[in-house]
Amino acid sequence: MMLDYDGAPVGFCWRNRDYLVASKPVRWYSRKLWWENAESAERGIGAALLEVEMWRMWAISDQQRVFFELIHNQPQDNWVVKEISQQ
Repeated sequence: MMLDYDGAPVGFCWRNRDYLVASKPVRWYSRKLWWENAESAERGIGAALLEVEMWRMWAISDQQRVFFELIHNQPQDNWVVKEISQQ
């Protein structure tokens, strides 16, 4: 995952293809299903347990334009593609 100075995605690899973000990424926060992870939660990580950072954007690869919704899991700092639609 390549990020700008504000932490917004500017490029990423998905299914062995490199994508460049082609629109301004939109960020929001969603609630996690905390009860699914409650037993494994470390003491003092409440915000990371309850909220997940989400991003929506258009990205291009090999002349293909795709709309992505990404999840940024913290504190693990891993990214997951939640949903896509192709144009």
